[in-house]
Amino acid sequence: MPAYGPPTSGMPAYGPPTSGMPAYGMPPTGAPNWNAPATGAVTGGPGAGWPSGARATSSGSRNKVIVGVVAAVLLLVCGVGGVAAFVGGDPEQKRTSSGAAGGPSASPTPSKAPEPLTAAAYQTLLNEADAAMGPAWQKVVAAKNQAATLEAAQALADAVKTSGPRFAYVTPPKEAAAGHEQLKRAFDSLGSDSIALTGNAKNGEICAGSSAVAQVTGSQAATYLREAVKSFGSAFTFGAWLPAPVAQQTRTLANGTMVKKGTLNGSGEFTINNSGSETDVVVSLVPNGSKVASWTVYVSAGKTFKVKRVKDGNYQVYMATGVDWDAGAAGFTRSCEFEKFDDLFEFKTTSRQYTTWEITLKASVGGNAGTDSVDPGDYPQ
Repeated sequence: MPAYGPPTSGMPAYGPPTSGMPAYGMPPTGAPNWNAPATGAVTGGPGAGWPSGARATSSGSRNKVIVGVVAAVLLLVCGVGGVAAFVGGDPEQKRTSSGAAGGPSASPTPSKAPEPLTAAAYQTLLNEADAAMGPAWQKVVAAKNQAATLEAAQALADAVKTSGPRFAYVTPPKEAAAGHEQLKRAFDSLGSDSIALTGNAKNGEICAGSSAVAQVTGSQAATYLREAVKSFGSAFTFGAWLPAPVAQQTRTLANGTMVKKGTLNGSGEFTINNSGSETDVVVSLVPNGSKVASWTVYVSAGKTFKVKRVKDGNYQVYMATGVDWDAGAAGFTRSCEFEKFDDLFEFKTTSRQYTTWEITLKASVGGNAGTDSVDPGDYPQ
């Protein structure tokens, strides 16, 4: 039985015994202490400066403020890392490529290439992908607000995640080979594009289906998909749900357009000064405690508009800003933000007086009115 620990004479040898099969691990009970000093002369060997194996520990361990709100009462007559271990052994003993010491290396056995799918089986695969992608895409097209757009984007991402991998490890029939490669490329790209669309819908950069459609149909992924369909020719059918590229739009309304007219039969006046802004806005006057707007008006960037004949009452003022007004969705389709003023606006009319308010929609330090963000789903209609 070889003895553990350093030799007692001669040239020191470190590590496990060299005779027989090397034994690794802790010495048996009763074996000498490896750390005990040698009885003979020792030359070299581990000591100060040798690595201990321990790793060194690294050191270091809106609300928007509005410029002004002015109220006035007017007379009616006025307007992971790791540690590498070194194991000693016989320097003449070589390990083979298979990991065993000595002996010839084993040659890998070549695997047989998978058989191509039949044309019918490949068409079935395409049909199943269409069945997942088509309905998800229709949700994108139909989305009318930010919440619906986010839900549709997530559905599209799920459909891509389900369908794409099914084409990655199959051998297509010969007549589908070119289109198959384009289709794999399209699904790879659609995966990242659909995730990006979900993020844009979540942060309000995309907040209606029409802008989501423009983003997806104009992407490189959509181009790859169209090229795949073209390569398939008449032999296979796929992707009828994807339209031609749709350009992003920047639609607006005329300044002062009443998006919701409501009833205006009072004496109050409400002026929206948007002259200092570069963004169009819609402003809604909502009776306190209600979620239904009395009226909503569109005010263009750089413009001012006065709403007359406002009925008496206490109101909350909501506003939405953005780009590209979609009349069908009754909202902006991009760069959407929703806010409401902190304070109530009171309109009161007597036999001699009526109330007029003016708000200036320009963020400024020192303004005398604050606003809070509003969840898109809570914005009054």
